[in-house]
Amino acid sequence: MKNIYFQLAGGAAGDMLLYSLIGLGCPLSYLKKELKKLKINLDITLKEIKNSHHSNKCLEFKGELNLSYFQIVKLISKSKLEKDIKKKALKSYKELFEIERKIHKAKAADFKFHHLGKLDAILEICGFYIALKYLDVSDIFVSDFPLSMPSAAALSILKGKKINARNLGYESVTPTAAILLKGASELNFDFNLEKYSIAFGKCKETDYLIAYLMNEPAGVEKDKIIKIEANIDDMNPQIFEDVFEKLYACGAKEAYVEQVVMKKSRPAFVLNVLCVSRDFEKIRNIIFSHTTTFGLRYSEYLRDKLKYNFILKKTRFGKIRFRVACGTFKKETPEYEDCRKIARKLNIPLSDIYRSIW
Repeated sequence: MKNIYFQLAGGAAGDMLLYSLIGLGCPLSYLKKELKKLKINLDITLKEIKNSHHSNKCLEFKGELNLSYFQIVKLISKSKLEKDIKKKALKSYKELFEIERKIHKAKAADFKFHHLGKLDAILEICGFYIALKYLDVSDIFVSDFPLSMPSAAALSILKGKKINARNLGYESVTPTAAILLKGASELNFDFNLEKYSIAFGKCKETDYLIAYLMNEPAGVEKDKIIKIEANIDDMNPQIFEDVFEKLYACGAKEAYVEQVVMKKSRPAFVLNVLCVSRDFEKIRNIIFSHTTTFGLRYSEYLRDKLKYNFILKKTRFGKIRFRVACGTFKKETPEYEDCRKIARKLNIPLSDIYRSIW
């Protein structure tokens, strides 16, 4: 699995993102073959673009198409694209549809986009996900968004993202690029450069982006985690079991308590919960609703995780799953639940199983 970092030096458009992925190794011939599964007449070529500072190529899409949202959904759903590609493309279009409908205060159940229903937008969105899959990309990261002359749709999509207001004289980030990069994270770690690709836009010399293919230690994933803490000194500890069930149901990655002594020498607990950002509000609401705390604190941490696979191994007690790390770091551990089930079935101490197989 690989990661890509998009540095938006002066702009981002759907065709620029797609061209950068071609530069990182996705063949144009493969892209054409996959996009033909949409069963529409299309012609994708590389066009020379020149100005005083560079001579480069960009993607050019030839074909007449102007579809409504429902027609786009039907086109993608009935295509022979792979299921995960369809799912991602349809999700992007659904978000675009909801944003455009809100901006234009459209009451109709269906309508045509100003541009996003045309051939190039459909091919850019589907092609982006096709190319990422071909390159075996795990995560994408993005720099600040350089916003100049943004559309209302792009502004709505990029709410909550880091932006850099610029006066470039052209629309620097299109709605297509905004929706494709909406889920990308900020880059907060150093990386080893394996390959890079530059994609130029058609506006000015400053209209370009750089895509970096990142090479990390084999078997290590990087992400972010939020740690929430709440001091609790006036709650029956038996309630924690119910709280934990609700926290895990809402997406908590881990929940645990620590015993502490608080003011006035009161014995107390610190409730700790680890979660990803998208689950933070749900987790926070559970803590406020189901514990006695009146406040909590939280911080975001960078996290390195070892990638792993489950391997079934034969032991003297039967088959047991082992969690085995992939890549540079070698380690393996038997799965607790498998060992516990066997211990109960054979009516022997769990510790005996661990001593025998590990």
